[in-house]
Amino acid sequence: MTATSAKNYQLATEVLLESIARHLFEKDIRNYRGSRLEGRLDGLSRDLSYHNGVPKLIRDILDYHKAHYGHSPKDQWKDEGRLGPAVVQFSGQGDVGNFSFNVDRLSIFSQGSFSTIRANTCVFKGKWQYEIMLGTKGVMQVGWATVNCRFSEEKGVGDTEDSYAYDGNRQRKWNVATYRYGAVWQSGDIISCTIDLDDGIVTFFRNGKSLGPAFTDIKIGPNVAYFPALSLALGENLTANFGAIPFRYPQPGFLPLQEPPSLDLVTAKFCINWLTMLVDLALNWHQHPELVQVQGEGAWGGQSRHKTCLLLVAQHIASHLGPLLTKAYVVEACLRPAIAEIAGITSENVASLPGQSHVFSGQSLPGHSQVFSSQVLLGQSQAFSGQPSPAVPSLARAHKFFDFLMGSLEDHELQQCVEDLILCLLTEHKQAAEDVSFRGQKHSLRLLYTILSHARLRKFCLIHVLFDRIRFPSFLNIKMVDEEGLAKVVPKVWWAAKDGSDSYGDKEAYDAACNVMLLAVQEVEALQVSILRLLMTATDAPRYQDTSRAFFLAKFRSFLKDHAPGFRPQSVGYTPLPVILCLFHRLFTVFQQLWAEERAQSGEEVFVPPRMFYNSNLNYFDTHRLGGLESHLVKTFHKELEQNNHAKMMLDIDNATAASSGVTEMDLGQPSTSGAVLGNSLGAGESSEGKDARHVSLTSGASGVKPGRGVGQCKDTQESLLHLLDGIILLYHIGAHKQLGKVAAQRDAMNDNITHVQEIKKKIDYCHKNNMGQAILDELHGSEQVFIERLKEQARQQAWVTAAIHSTEKYSHLASLTKIILASLKAASAEGQLFGFVPDFYVDSLTELCTSLRHYFTVPAHLEPSYKRLLTNVGEFLALHFCDQRIVYADSKDSLIQALAGFVCHEVTLTALENMPLQSRIQMVKNLLQPYENRAWAQNNWVLVRFWKGCGFGFRYTKSPHMTNKFGPKPPNSDNTNFPQSTAPCPSPVFQRHVVEVLEGNPDVSTPFLNSLLNQLNWAFSEFIGMLQEIQNASNRPERVFIDSRQLRICATCFDLALALLRVLEMVVTLAPQLFTDFSRSNAEFLLSRLCQLLCQVLNRVSGWCGCFGHVVGLEIPGLETIHHYPILTAATGILVTLINHDLAQANPTSQPATQTLLNEPSFQISSIRCLLEDPNATQPSPPAPSPAPSHATPTQNTPKFSLRNYPEDINCEEIRKVKRVLAHLESCTSGGQGEAGQGGEGQAAGRTEQDDESLCTICYAYPYSVVFSPCRHFSCRACVTQHLMNRTECFFCKVKIQEVTDLSSETIIYRASDTSEQK
Repeated sequence: MTATSAKNYQLATEVLLESIARHLFEKDIRNYRGSRLEGRLDGLSRDLSYHNGVPKLIRDILDYHKAHYGHSPKDQWKDEGRLGPAVVQFSGQGDVGNFSFNVDRLSIFSQGSFSTIRANTCVFKGKWQYEIMLGTKGVMQVGWATVNCRFSEEKGVGDTEDSYAYDGNRQRKWNVATYRYGAVWQSGDIISCTIDLDDGIVTFFRNGKSLGPAFTDIKIGPNVAYFPALSLALGENLTANFGAIPFRYPQPGFLPLQEPPSLDLVTAKFCINWLTMLVDLALNWHQHPELVQVQGEGAWGGQSRHKTCLLLVAQHIASHLGPLLTKAYVVEACLRPAIAEIAGITSENVASLPGQSHVFSGQSLPGHSQVFSSQVLLGQSQAFSGQPSPAVPSLARAHKFFDFLMGSLEDHELQQCVEDLILCLLTEHKQAAEDVSFRGQKHSLRLLYTILSHARLRKFCLIHVLFDRIRFPSFLNIKMVDEEGLAKVVPKVWWAAKDGSDSYGDKEAYDAACNVMLLAVQEVEALQVSILRLLMTATDAPRYQDTSRAFFLAKFRSFLKDHAPGFRPQSVGYTPLPVILCLFHRLFTVFQQLWAEERAQSGEEVFVPPRMFYNSNLNYFDTHRLGGLESHLVKTFHKELEQNNHAKMMLDIDNATAASSGVTEMDLGQPSTSGAVLGNSLGAGESSEGKDARHVSLTSGASGVKPGRGVGQCKDTQESLLHLLDGIILLYHIGAHKQLGKVAAQRDAMNDNITHVQEIKKKIDYCHKNNMGQAILDELHGSEQVFIERLKEQARQQAWVTAAIHSTEKYSHLASLTKIILASLKAASAEGQLFGFVPDFYVDSLTELCTSLRHYFTVPAHLEPSYKRLLTNVGEFLALHFCDQRIVYADSKDSLIQALAGFVCHEVTLTALENMPLQSRIQMVKNLLQPYENRAWAQNNWVLVRFWKGCGFGFRYTKSPHMTNKFGPKPPNSDNTNFPQSTAPCPSPVFQRHVVEVLEGNPDVSTPFLNSLLNQLNWAFSEFIGMLQEIQNASNRPERVFIDSRQLRICATCFDLALALLRVLEMVVTLAPQLFTDFSRSNAEFLLSRLCQLLCQVLNRVSGWCGCFGHVVGLEIPGLETIHHYPILTAATGILVTLINHDLAQANPTSQPATQTLLNEPSFQISSIRCLLEDPNATQPSPPAPSPAPSHATPTQNTPKFSLRNYPEDINCEEIRKVKRVLAHLESCTSGGQGEAGQGGEGQAAGRTEQDDESLCTICYAYPYSVVFSPCRHFSCRACVTQHLMNRTECFFCKVKIQEVTDLSSETIIYRASDTSEQK
């Protein structure tokens, strides 16, 4: 370029710059100079070069306006009547207790039982205000206090003389005394606290609505100044605003404690207005012919010269605006409204609910994919505003505005500005909605969408702001509207009893209100999903690593790490469970949409491939694996990993070849504003750099890959969805399931209140029938009304739960995720030993999802068949893997067996198990019948009990009959639907049959199992009796003795274990008595002998009232309510009756092995059986109480004797007849055989008195020697050595290994060491 052309270009640029400045500042200059401009800025900066002249011009205009339009006197802030620093915040240290603070010391989190804190500024004259946003809704006392107030852990704000407070949790106002005041507050409410020191009045406002004067005659005058002061219970948190940002609800006449930056607001207003005009000028350049004509006068570069000039002017404006945008007040007061205006977002176009677009209903339009257009998201469609208005130009205006900001502001200015901008949006979003229009929430979400739709700004936010500085997941939460809003949308309530026997209210109107809320919630959810789709954009960079999706998934992974068990951060930064549940649902919705768009065409089943668990692509941050520690697994299975990695590399090469032949360059035409679909361009606001490399589609066509996007890049994009899916599974385990459990607890509380109302109605009817007094009726009616009012409130809350949490869409999310996890676990199980690399939370999430689907949700009718198939598939996995040796981690093993126990406790899930393939059912039973030694057997045993419950002797109850009329606190596990003792009977003939088949057909299974069953029963009952004796001794001591509650729990647990073991024995004896009575079977004689021995122990210890059992039962100690004669005696009686009746049914009367074995048992007492049929009218005097009285009550005097006859509704006549028959048979045997009728064991002992004591077995001293061991030649009875050889092979006495055991009577060898395996 020659000197002449360069000079001409410079001159043309100066002319263009002057024209732009004239266009931009003409109106302001006219106000400044008082006349219209002529010539080159009318002499302003005539002697300066124009790149210096524009800054001078801007500065002069701003100075002029600040001097004349700073603020009007009536709105002027004055510090008269105020003492303290310019920046108001909470004091450096709490007055009492401990707090956690955020950076600006305005958000506090209480870490003490009742912590109190003041602000660092006080007021003594005038009218003042501050606001707080509640983070929680618990016990907090907020208000004002003087410096003389002395607080403590018991006394907070309002509990001292010169402090005044309001507590919305308890609806009280406090000033030493307390009175009812105000409304119940919710988390997200804005509470305004005002103090009028001219008239001595303190008033509180909730969300801008006055609660009325709280205190009207407070102490004022000299030496009296009030500080903002707050007292918070443990775990409560809030954020205060003393004037650092504009008040949400400013009260007329009241001033903030911190001076607002009035002059800064003037400057910011003009600068933002100029930037907006500059945006319109840039977008509509060709609509200004005078500017286009000036632009064309250059000889070179005329087409791009105007962009340079516009950016130059923007930078000059930003030099004044940038420092101001680092102030939160300016951002919220000026920048946020400006962006909303530029994007066309107003409060009017988010409020209407009728006539919304189908996009917000959660269903896609017929023939269209579920993609949310910018037109709907920015509220420009007819559905929102009622007027057709193009949304894309509004979005383009916002993007151009962001381009100017990002190109002009310094990095630190931009980061602080964006952080404050998103923070103010989050504050607006977190505020509790007053009605279901969710006006504020939609407004903040649409503004956030506008910001994040700009590609460069979106990545900037992901890297610097979201998750790090701002709790982004909170944007995805939807809070329940307050009570007034619920009452408006649900004017008529309805509820029904759990069994459907009783209902109240108008169900049709109630369902209609639920549907209204559902539609309203879906609109907000659609906005939230659209925002997440922006963050999951995978096409806004040439390389996947530089895309928004990559940044988002990295931040999401860090979020999971911070919230994973064992990695919980500071409490102040922990995300609440409701937020985690909402985040889970929104992420899963996005995953489903993206999978359908990006991977559904491949026909792949959705699951996490096993390689992801061990290829180190995902950081599991020391998460436990099913097989133990990852480091140990890597060392143990390094060969399997090498083989798997080799196969994976070969597969990657094949995929690379196929992908490289199917990549086609495409120009997709008009940009997409969502930018979330693979292959779509970004649209307005993105950088033009690398556009050619970006337009790539994975379709068939010409080969060739654009530079910067290789084959591996396509793989990263595809696997990113799997990474997201893995995180969603972990997220459900971290918090979503816990929140669903809390919601279910609220529903259970409502059911309890319904039950209370039904009971009160029964009492009222009883009073009417018996002509009770009117006073009693009035009291009952009053109680009924209290419960009904509470139920109305709960019914409205439940309507919200139905719409927002328990909707059909939410149910489908859980069902789909269950299928995905199940498919992932099955695929991993097929990998052999590498199955151990699966993270433990996959199993936990599977069991938790099953619990949610079964207990927390009502299955939609049209999904019932698929739900049953899903339960069968899950049940099959549990049945085949709860004993999997590859699962080493103890918690995972417990989760599997507990989940299986939960399945057999309910008819629907038990039926699902019965519908499994035959092979799976048989394998499940074999797993259940493994020996109980060296494994957690309690849950395993309860599964077998559940198969039998409903078939045993007196075993048809849901709650033990002795508990039916009990009053007082509920015993542990009484409400646990997975606890076998509290479930309704529903026996399984299918699995009973399989148990018999496995035990009869596999002696190597039956003998070890039954032996371990008897061993555990002996241990459990012995421990139980030992603890009863300790409790009895403690209660009989004259001094006051306290029994440890832990000991009581262990005692009750041992009783439950012994009872469950007895019921399993009853099932086996009933279904397969030959396992005990057929002495031709290996070890049958020994097993029968041990069984009779244990039965005698139980009957002797439990049947009478004179022992420790009767004594402790009579004490009625809290915590031991489940311990009673009925459950354990009916179980033992069932076994006894079955054995003896089997003898009586034999064709050969002399072949009665059970009778003979029982009578030969030294501890047998016929009186223990007679006690079962005592006279129900007889009473048993309790032993006298020692003096002085012990800590627990003594047994009730004249305690009724236990008798099976006392329970006619639970034990039928046929069962009583069988007991009588057994008793008569045993009495006849004892009287006929020994001449000692009724003496039982005593008769047997008398028959042995003639034997030499030296011939008795020295192990049991009950039977004579009958066998001899080789080679040591020691003796014992056959029963003792058989029991001993079941567990070990060393001699009792010399510890020499026993090679042979010979029967002395027949001189036959009954045991050889080589037969050990067969014996076991």
